[in-house]
Amino acid sequence: MEISENNFIEGIRKFSRRSNSVVRGIGDDGAVAELGAGQYVFVQDAMAEHVHFEFSFMDPYYVGKKALYSNISDVLAMGAQPVFYLVTAGIPAKISSGEMDRMYRGLDRVAREFGVILLGGDTVATARDLFIDISVIGKLAAKRYFGRDKARRGDLIAVTGKLGEAALGLRALKERGDAKGLKGCIRRFLSPRPPYALWKEIVKNDITDAMMDVSDGLILDLSRMMKESRKQARIHWEKVPVPRPLRQRGLEDLAFGGGEDYQLLFTFPRDKLPVVEAMIERGRPVTVIGEVVSGRGVRVLRHGSEITPPRGGYDHFGGKV
Repeated sequence: MEISENNFIEGIRKFSRRSNSVVRGIGDDGAVAELGAGQYVFVQDAMAEHVHFEFSFMDPYYVGKKALYSNISDVLAMGAQPVFYLVTAGIPAKISSGEMDRMYRGLDRVAREFGVILLGGDTVATARDLFIDISVIGKLAAKRYFGRDKARRGDLIAVTGKLGEAALGLRALKERGDAKGLKGCIRRFLSPRPPYALWKEIVKNDITDAMMDVSDGLILDLSRMMKESRKQARIHWEKVPVPRPLRQRGLEDLAFGGGEDYQLLFTFPRDKLPVVEAMIERGRPVTVIGEVVSGRGVRVLRHGSEITPPRGGYDHFGGKV
């Protein structure tokens, strides 16, 4: 049988033994465990050369930044404040010590932004390509962990920021064509800083229980949340925050399936709508795009009529889907 990311994750669940210390195990952006003085979130994410980046258009400094940003994004999406991190680097002979220094400088830049401490890790030699594997430990900051399994019927669905910028930035870097008007999109791909201040406001106001980051595309990630929650999402095409460069180029589909924006996708009960609307009025980049209903999967409505969701999203075993 052909491997897909979702099927692979389902297959390894059986190897996770039950424990009273495990609050949330396999199947989310991170795992949550009770460790005496509180609950902690553990995440691990890797990036591999020729899969997640190419040195032809991505300096090692940005490889380091993006690798840690993506892990911190997962910790935040679980409702935790990142505290410590560990790094394992697989280093081929073609990589110089100067290039590795730049990669670790990128890591350190992000670590200083979030107050995260490097505990250690490992280095190994590889035959040809570089990889970087990071583990981040966070302490729960919310009243309870945010989970993909916590969306409830009647909840509203919201996202932060704009969607599709990173995908368009990657396209511009690969094609090496005219990048006029795309500097923001390229920056979003190279340095996708999670919306930390906005996350802290969401936590402070106790707005949500269900959250994840948009790393593999809105439709695919939302479908994962609905699968875990056993619900259906109904989103409205015209409400999805599509940035101007995508609209100008007729590339709106990238907002639904591009991925790598590392914005936050969350649901919240309708009685919290005034709080969210107040955030929006203060200029916070939050957009309500739909609602949670009974059923399964994701439905997309355009001016009230159902349409086929745009194809896209990233599956780590099948690439773009």
